[in-house]
Amino acid sequence: MDPEEIADAYVREADVLAGAKRYEEANAVYDRAIGVYPECTEAWTNKASVLRLLGRLQEALECAEKALEIGPSPIAEGLCDNLIDELRRKGIIR
Repeated sequence: MDPEEIADAYVREADVLAGAKRYEEANAVYDRAIGVYPECTEAWTNKASVLRLLGRLQEALECAEKALEIGPSPIAEGLCDNLIDELRRKGIIR
């Protein structure tokens, strides 16, 4: 099995965990996906979403930006915009 397929399987598993609101576990499985295939945009984007739900906004933004470095992603782009707005409202960034 190639790394991309393994990462996709991990992303599916993590998505199920996230759907069950088991965010910390989902985050760990997204990390496994990224470890196997670091160019997995979906893993980076979904990890960003989970981190946002955990209130870890700065880390979430870094993950969404990493997804955009890999390639275009309207979801990651929207997530970045929302995270920047949240961080500005909280006075964390200007």
